[in-house]
Amino acid sequence: MQYFGELITKYEEVFLTSSYLYFNNEDEKITPKEFKEKIKNTKVKKKNIIGTIVLYNPVVTPVGYDSNKFLLEQDFDSFDQLIELKTENYITTFKHALKEQCAGKVVEIINLFNLVEKKIDASTLLMKFNEDLEKYNSMQNTEFDRDIMYLDAANIIPSGKFVFFSWGDKINSTEFPYIHEYAKTLFDNVNNLGKKVSYVYREEKGIEHSEKYLQFSFPDHNPKYKSAIENAIRQSFKEFPPTKSFY
Repeated sequence: MQYFGELITKYEEVFLTSSYLYFNNEDEKITPKEFKEKIKNTKVKKKNIIGTIVLYNPVVTPVGYDSNKFLLEQDFDSFDQLIELKTENYITTFKHALKEQCAGKVVEIINLFNLVEKKIDASTLLMKFNEDLEKYNSMQNTEFDRDIMYLDAANIIPSGKFVFFSWGDKINSTEFPYIHEYAKTLFDNVNNLGKKVSYVYREEKGIEHSEKYLQFSFPDHNPKYKSAIENAIRQSFKEFPPTKSFY
């Protein structure tokens, strides 16, 4: 599997504005230019992209660069271009889960927030996002560029036949109501489009609770149950399109 995406920078921050997993055929390796041909227009996308995974935010590094250093402090000069990205640990989970079902196909990844930041769950950042999304909904100017940072949650049409939600269990409607509203708008929109929706949830909580509170488990957000969540994701993708699975 190879991971491709496009990074941009604005106001000394880095954002991942699009990304894709390509599940290579046996002994195949392609260049970003060759991959671009697989997503060059709507017709080709419809043929090649089989589904979409929704994550919380990206933590990515271009191939050939240091994951432990801030990208703007390195000699990276390929912003606004489709490039190959490193397959970080959280991407590896999906690599193992989808490889048997998806040979020769593409899975798109979208993120609630496009900011590339390891500590995005810090309260100070979440408060900024929450305030921003309040402005977003009232069409005021936002601190983060609305087109770079956020999804058009009410109108986005995810690619492929399925949408697998895996943004974690921490969307708090009481503390961050506008983040919750933003996430719920996306989830409701996808359901209304008739896409096959799947995710991993805690067995004792159940499906109704997971959807009410938008808790769709992700291994890196829950170290205590990391292995169990990874196994549940693999179980989800044993069928195609994937199913809802519990741990």
